[in-house]
Amino acid sequence: MDTRIIEQLQAAFSEEFRLVENNLGALEQLVREKMQLLGQGLLQRIVDRQQNGHMGNSIPCECGRSMRFIQHRSRDIHTLFGWIKLERAYYHCRYCQTGLAPYDKASGLGSEQLSPGLARMCCMLAVDDSFAESSRKLEQTCGQTVSQTTIERVVQQVGSTVLQQQDRQLQDFINHREPPEAQVNPQRLYVAVDGTTVPEIDGWHEAKAACVYWENQRFERTKRYLACFDNSQRFGWCLWLEACRCGLREAKEVVYLGDGAGWIRSEHNRHFRRATFIIDWFHACEHLWDCGKVLFGEGTDATRRWVEGRLGLLWDGRTKGLLDDLGRQRKRHRGRKREAIEKLSGYIKANEEQMRYDVFRARGYDIGSGSAEGACKHVIGKRLKQSGMIWSRAGSSATLALRVIWLNDHWDGLWSQKPLAA
Repeated sequence: MDTRIIEQLQAAFSEEFRLVENNLGALEQLVREKMQLLGQGLLQRIVDRQQNGHMGNSIPCECGRSMRFIQHRSRDIHTLFGWIKLERAYYHCRYCQTGLAPYDKASGLGSEQLSPGLARMCCMLAVDDSFAESSRKLEQTCGQTVSQTTIERVVQQVGSTVLQQQDRQLQDFINHREPPEAQVNPQRLYVAVDGTTVPEIDGWHEAKAACVYWENQRFERTKRYLACFDNSQRFGWCLWLEACRCGLREAKEVVYLGDGAGWIRSEHNRHFRRATFIIDWFHACEHLWDCGKVLFGEGTDATRRWVEGRLGLLWDGRTKGLLDDLGRQRKRHRGRKREAIEKLSGYIKANEEQMRYDVFRARGYDIGSGSAEGACKHVIGKRLKQSGMIWSRAGSSATLALRVIWLNDHWDGLWSQKPLAA
């Protein structure tokens, strides 16, 4: 900034600055407040001097006729610097009775009174925190008061735009059968899949999540997330398209991690048949612990010893030895305990080929990166399963879609498309 301007500002506010001498924190806050007022005034002055959508006496209408310029109409907009008043050109078609302010769409304004910059800040906070907490943090960080209901509406609007874009991408593939081009070319690509439940107004419903990841030449891991409430078939197609962007067809090796659930296996067979399917180690361990707790109680030394003794067999890929052991255990128990052993045995029998952990470790594969379960907790649980939250499907879907955009570092690309005006 020009030195003369700074000197003038310092002189104008010298008395107020003197009151907070020797208190850097208070001085920071005061300077921020003054700069916010200056920014508000400057922004208002600039928009007052612009055309704001005036494009002559008439413009084409979508009905094929012309829309006539009527007048400039005002609109109050809440910005990062405070409220300003926009005077925008307004056009009207007397044939189809459509009205239009071209400036709104060109500037990325939506139905709310928020500027694109303030709406973006609201959404950025809300992908991590509740709408109430986002409102509080916005006031603390930006000095702007936006209600939690307004933030919720903006998040749902922008998130719905993201979902519509995803629908169009999937439909475009279905129509033309042209996979997206790979953005990277990894040697080995991992696709980790899992599901978790989310509390909604009519009960708990499953959200599916995936993490597609790979290592670059410096052994740095890059991740791409996918999460939604779609049925497994639609989720599988979306996951396959995302994996294609991440180099699925170019990768020399593909590893598919999951817990062995029916839908996870079905999508492996449908889209990732050439991938090595591995039952995620942590999920396999959970099944052993669940059985041990039924047999000997939760948190007991007997449970720990029983589980740890059999984890060694599983770690070494000795599933047949483990099944023989469980068969002997089964004969010694009745009722609920026998059912737990039979359930564990059935799970291992169904997934023996995917539990060759000795072979997978020898090949250098991740057998339990935690990426699948981590996607559920990090992407879904951290935002949608906070204490007391109960969602509508529209709200949960839109918020989750927006969170995925943020985590995948596609934030700038989303806002460059002016999603409020979509």
